[in-house]
Amino acid sequence: MKITQVLYKQNIGRLIKWQWRVQRKKTLIETNAEKVLASRNIPIIDAKQFLHEPLFEAQKQDVQEIFNNIVGPVKLEPKLNNTHPLWNDDPCLVYGDHNVLVHGLEQAKVFTNAIEPEPGLPKYFKELYEAYRLPNQDEHIQRIIIASILYDAVQEKLPIKKDPKRPAWKFPRDYGIPDKRRNNLIVSRMLQLCESSVGNMSSNKVIAKDVFFKVPLQRNANISLNLRADLLLLSDTSLAPVMDDIQGDLPDLSPLDYKISLDEINIYHKDEFISPITGKFNNVHTAFIHYNETEVKNLYETPVLETQIIGRSLMKCYAFAVANAKSKYGENVKELPEPITLQCIHTNAQWFHFSVFQLNSLAGPEENGMKNIYWQTPLLNLYKNCVFDEGVPVLEDYNPEVFKNVLSFYMNGTEYEIK
Repeated sequence: MKITQVLYKQNIGRLIKWQWRVQRKKTLIETNAEKVLASRNIPIIDAKQFLHEPLFEAQKQDVQEIFNNIVGPVKLEPKLNNTHPLWNDDPCLVYGDHNVLVHGLEQAKVFTNAIEPEPGLPKYFKELYEAYRLPNQDEHIQRIIIASILYDAVQEKLPIKKDPKRPAWKFPRDYGIPDKRRNNLIVSRMLQLCESSVGNMSSNKVIAKDVFFKVPLQRNANISLNLRADLLLLSDTSLAPVMDDIQGDLPDLSPLDYKISLDEINIYHKDEFISPITGKFNNVHTAFIHYNETEVKNLYETPVLETQIIGRSLMKCYAFAVANAKSKYGENVKELPEPITLQCIHTNAQWFHFSVFQLNSLAGPEENGMKNIYWQTPLLNLYKNCVFDEGVPVLEDYNPEVFKNVLSFYMNGTEYEIK
């Protein structure tokens, strides 16, 4: 073993600490200049007579003015209890975007005072369904699906997967196109294809995105429908009513109340109505609503059923129709001068649900008023699977009937014939 040379290396860290300790206090060095000047009878004047410390802007102001400019401490947010300024002892039942009704479509029919006269859409939609067709529309739609599901460049961390049978198991995190963007891409591109087919006739419609509605109702309780239309097609003319009146009985939910499974809150603005539908385009033509599995959940943590999805469509149709009626005829309207008719397309970018709603009255199920009318189709799959198979994009079981319904909904109320 060879002994290395001894190096007397200094500890730089200890030396730096010692240097800071020595020089942290400045010591005055006596130069004897004052004694020399005094011996020669030279007067010495203090420099503070001519040099003054700089004044800050606040020191130049008056004391009272300074106190007036003091903002003070930040106000804390009010506590979410009965000391809150918006607290109401009478709770409000809220139906939001994340809610589904426990009894699904049957409960939604009672809530909205609506009757379904027959399965399927109104008969005149069959004529629209057969009359309108775009050149190479199936090829266009297949390209739209692949571009929206596979080719989009946005890649984000997707929600965490959960297995109910293995709640402790952690799945690897997936990256891909978020549900909201995928839904928005497919719907907006379908609408763009419809607009390109009618030319100048599309000028009587406008598109609004992420439109929020807050509709208060009085049903032996304070009820508020706080819902969002992901994409709203507005028109300058209203859709014609399908039927004048309808007779029938509502479903029997006993012993349950039709307001069950709504959220109860005590902090709210009473009778607050929010609807941005104003101006020339004040008629709801078609509402597009997105179904996001991570957002829409059952109150009792059970899987969402198909009847609850259809009930969600009916609840949103009712909220948008009531908001449209109150915007046109006043917030206190009960019996409408003419019915409000609108269309709704509910989708998760794979299945589509089409429905038509006619609002005849704002009366609740407790009152003996006119019944509202609702038509709807079962859930239609646009495709079965859209994936990369060994690097090749594959679209399985494309259903051309879906876009035919979308096109017939768009062309409803438009006097135009596609050659």
